[in-house]
Amino acid sequence: MIRSCLLAALLAGGAVHAQPLDGGDVARLRQAAAQDAQAAYDLGRMVRNGIGVAREPTQAFALIASSARRGHAPAMFTLSAMLAAGEGCAADLAAARRWLEAAADLEHPEALQQMAMYVQEGALGYPRDAQRAAQLLREAAHAMTHRAHGHPD
Repeated sequence: MIRSCLLAALLAGGAVHAQPLDGGDVARLRQAAAQDAQAAYDLGRMVRNGIGVAREPTQAFALIASSARRGHAPAMFTLSAMLAAGEGCAADLAAARRWLEAAADLEHPEALQQMAMYVQEGALGYPRDAQRAAQLLREAAHAMTHRAHGHPD
């Protein structure tokens, strides 16, 4: 998997105050993002939050969507939130729900937690169902246990 040390360093704690990247660094990150779903997600997060690069919601959406289409669960979850909020795109609640469910199907804990909240509240088109919300939270806890033991998302 192509991962940039620079990318990892920028996303580490305190990266919000990182110096702007030069054109060569950005080009290398974009090349890695074109080849690797994790790199696309990481660069999308940088662009979304303005870490080392200009904050560009539309470009962030495109990078994160690219990663999500390649099956990256954290990107699917983030894409769902962006679609629900209309961040970098037109709001699309149906698509937000589909991406959230795709991430939950891959047992992404945060997606399961978010879905539980929506089900508890009866939001994002889900019928209100306290029992289903509790089940989703149990699934999220189980998924977090797997993550804590070194299993990937």
